[in-house]
Amino acid sequence: MKRFLTILLLPLVLISQDSWVEVEFQFDNYASEVSWSLYNAEDTISFEEGYYENQQPSAYHFLELDSATYTFELMDSYGDGLTWPEDGYCLISNACQDTLFYVSGDYGLGLIESLTIAPCAPPDPPVIGCMNESALNYNPDADVNDLALCEYPPCSGFGNLYVEQTCQGGSALLYYNWDVSENPNCVVNQITYGSTNNTNAYTFNVNIPNGTWGAFAGNGQMPPNWEEEFYFVAVTADSTVSDTLFYTPDYCTQGCTDESALNYNPWANIDDGSCDVATCGDGYTSITVDITLDNWPGETGWSIVSGGVIDEHASGDYNYQDIGQTFSYSYCVMEAGFEFIISDTFGDGLAGSTSGGSMDGDVVIRGCDGDTITQLSNGDWLNASQDSVGVGFGDVAYSGWQTSTICETEDLSGCTNPLYQEFAPWYTVDDGTCLTEHLFGCIDPTAFNYDTLATQMEIYSNCNYELWIGDAGADGWGNSFLGVIQGDNQWSFTMGPGQYEQTFPIWLETDKPVKIFYFEVGGMQTPPDEVAFQTLHNSFKLTNSNGNILLHEGWNPFADNGQGALQPFEPPFFQTYEALPFCGTLCAPTIEGCLDSAALNYDETANTDNGSCIAIVEGCTNDLAFNYDESANVDDSSCVAVVVGCMDEIAWNYNESANTDGGDCIYLGCTDVDACNYDSNANADSGGCTYPDDYYDCSDICLNDTDADGVCDEEEILGCTTIASINYNPEATDDDGSCVAIMYGCTNEEALNYDSTANTDNGSCIEIVEGCMEENAFNYNSDANVDDGSCVDVVLGCMDSTMFNYDSTANTDNGNCIPFIYGCMDDTMFNYNALANTENGTCVEFLYGCTDSEALNYDPLANTLDNSCCYIGGCMDSTALNYNELACYDDGGCITIVEDCMDNTAYNYNPLANVSNPDACLYDAGCYGGPGNPYWLNDGCYAWVIDADSYCCNNNWDNSCQDLYNYCAFGWPISIDELDALGVVVHPNPTTGVIEISTRLNTFIKMIDMKGGIITSGENISEINLSSKPPGMYNLIVEINGKQYIKKIIKQ
Repeated sequence: MKRFLTILLLPLVLISQDSWVEVEFQFDNYASEVSWSLYNAEDTISFEEGYYENQQPSAYHFLELDSATYTFELMDSYGDGLTWPEDGYCLISNACQDTLFYVSGDYGLGLIESLTIAPCAPPDPPVIGCMNESALNYNPDADVNDLALCEYPPCSGFGNLYVEQTCQGGSALLYYNWDVSENPNCVVNQITYGSTNNTNAYTFNVNIPNGTWGAFAGNGQMPPNWEEEFYFVAVTADSTVSDTLFYTPDYCTQGCTDESALNYNPWANIDDGSCDVATCGDGYTSITVDITLDNWPGETGWSIVSGGVIDEHASGDYNYQDIGQTFSYSYCVMEAGFEFIISDTFGDGLAGSTSGGSMDGDVVIRGCDGDTITQLSNGDWLNASQDSVGVGFGDVAYSGWQTSTICETEDLSGCTNPLYQEFAPWYTVDDGTCLTEHLFGCIDPTAFNYDTLATQMEIYSNCNYELWIGDAGADGWGNSFLGVIQGDNQWSFTMGPGQYEQTFPIWLETDKPVKIFYFEVGGMQTPPDEVAFQTLHNSFKLTNSNGNILLHEGWNPFADNGQGALQPFEPPFFQTYEALPFCGTLCAPTIEGCLDSAALNYDETANTDNGSCIAIVEGCTNDLAFNYDESANVDDSSCVAVVVGCMDEIAWNYNESANTDGGDCIYLGCTDVDACNYDSNANADSGGCTYPDDYYDCSDICLNDTDADGVCDEEEILGCTTIASINYNPEATDDDGSCVAIMYGCTNEEALNYDSTANTDNGSCIEIVEGCMEENAFNYNSDANVDDGSCVDVVLGCMDSTMFNYDSTANTDNGNCIPFIYGCMDDTMFNYNALANTENGTCVEFLYGCTDSEALNYDPLANTLDNSCCYIGGCMDSTALNYNELACYDDGGCITIVEDCMDNTAYNYNPLANVSNPDACLYDAGCYGGPGNPYWLNDGCYAWVIDADSYCCNNNWDNSCQDLYNYCAFGWPISIDELDALGVVVHPNPTTGVIEISTRLNTFIKMIDMKGGIITSGENISEINLSSKPPGMYNLIVEINGKQYIKKIIKQ
């Protein structure tokens, strides 16, 4: 709406004005937040502007005006002035007075400045143009540089794109760099950045002209096993896209990098200043306090005193995860001594085993030489009653005043070579006193190879250890890892998801300690509580080949209250474990036994004979064998098994393998005394007894045979015994006189030549065949011998049922079949077929039309050309917008003339109009309420109201809005001014008495005079009466949500 008002005001500028100013802006990235107004002495707006675009670099205004005093009001809707990403400025000047106003950077929501402008002859109109020589439209004659006018060639791409890495804290900071170009089209305004391991990609809207952009990759401690590839893509202002730059950062692990420090971390590559290399000052000496906690760590508290309390831990500092843990602390205490005080809130001391637990704690304090100064479990500490106590001290225990060893720091001379017997580890300077070399050997008197001359035990210098690592959750160690170091050797281990345990061989030496570092590291998006939970799954164990555990964590249930894993811990995020590997001595144990390799009980592992050898006697040692030898002690495989069985070769069950007779021989035979073959020696019936047939004896002789013909009377058969008879019976044994002579012939009554007198068929029968015996008949049967009257006459014709002239009565095809020919048989039709013999209903009438498919009026239905083809198409309606008088074919594309409003910003814009009628356009304010419907911007008062108070447009038209509208419509002065875009309206201004404050916001109002005196103040004031106040300028201050808006009020 402000643009609308500006258009109305500009014609009012008079050409007779005697002065001028230039208004110049260099914007930040948010030019749209900036607006300004210039008021004359009557407090009316002379000039105003507020239509800048974001990313607009600058603006220039040349104003001709009368010499006078003006008020310049500069506003920023966001409240940060011209600040981001770089400061901008506003300058008002002319050639006569130089700088009249200047501000840069943050000016908050706004400021007001009084400008006195003297007469100044207007210069020649400035030449406004692009003064950047790299622009395509560079104007060397321009004296005002308007960057918004500059046009630049397309960006030619990214030259020398590369990435640099630094470590900031424990995170990798990546700087992406490319060659800088003066071409604004090459300014990078969008960057896409992400990790190839992560599906998330982040897009940033930026404004980078200087060719450098930085981002973090990873956070917290980034361990050596951390590996993640990142990618970077940049897009310029003209949408030129860079190549995708991939980069895998190096790890950034903070820690102590001083190898001489106690807390040296060999994996750290960023020193965090934590190295512990300090020594105690004069009058002080160092001690080490080792506190082992029982089953109830939260009950334990302690303090150490030496010239005051130098450290203390309250009860509750430890928790259940510290069960069984030993915490080591190092202190510098006075050489005069110190005292250690320990307390327990439950009253059972560190004796956890007496209170339902499984383990006791202890406190051990050692001096700088490593010797124990005092130990709680020795029982010589004192309770509050001065009684001696140990780990079960009750509520409190005092070590008493203890004096520590004072360790000299100067060099000590002596033998420093550990190969000599004079060697001592505290000597720092070799004085040549190494005289007697050690004799290495077995110094164990119980060993087989005990060496009485040896002075130093000989041990194996190295051996293979096994590192076992576990993950109870099988979800992987994430970015955590285990580092192992011994001398110059380093190893790193971790686990991926999907496994519960892994083992790795490590070859360790026995002359130097091995140190294990456990690093607990969060990933890019891993919160600390998730890291701690992950760590509770992890564990490790270092074991030699004999199964002896050297170092461990997490597998011991007393180490972490049965959690079975490592403990979470605080920065510096790593835990160390140290021990000296042991691979065993060269001593051989004494093993007694028989050393005679020829003896029965020879022991190849024995190295000392104990007289227990037994001579070998070979033989069968199986007492169940047939040839068992009770004197044998070594079986010679000669044993023969006992085989019991029948040893009589004539017996049925004779066993040739038997060596022991079982008395069970079986003799088979017939045991029935009535049988013909009865055997009196048989003891088992063989089932083979034989008996005489009926009517016979065992010699096969008939018992009864009257005619002595060798056939028993009981078996005689009567019948014809003459072979030439028809009724000859070959089974008959006695002829009974019934023989009949043979008569040959056909005996089949169904045969053509049946002989009723024959009794013997001679194969001469002829089968009767009935049929047509007429040779000229259609069905003549040459095989028939009896005519059955079935003869049929021959009928000639076409016998193919698929043919046009098929004859269903024909029985003999005459070869004259005619095929069907389908088609139109009407000779008056377009497609008449003279060859057709069968009408198929396809007849088509003559259809006249254009048959040319290239013609515009081609008729695909026409079959006969009528010379009507047309080749010019178009609109043939003379009243249409696109009438074509040459067209002979109407293409249906006629456009009806629609004359209406064609401005798409108008309320009544008609998208169907094709002839513009500007007078028809109406412009809608797009509001919710107001006078009339719709609400046309053509109504000047309505346009003024919704500009003065946006609530009336954006929310609802209420009585306050109607009052403003009436205020304008009735012809009153329309000098109402908008204080705030949120809707605070003050009117009338100037005033002769009362001013009204219209708003729907919670406000705190304050009216002050030019001397700073408060006229009135309070919340939500809607009316202020200045009738009694002298004419002049007053300041109205409106506070909304902690922000102030200041408005000058003119009292006339």
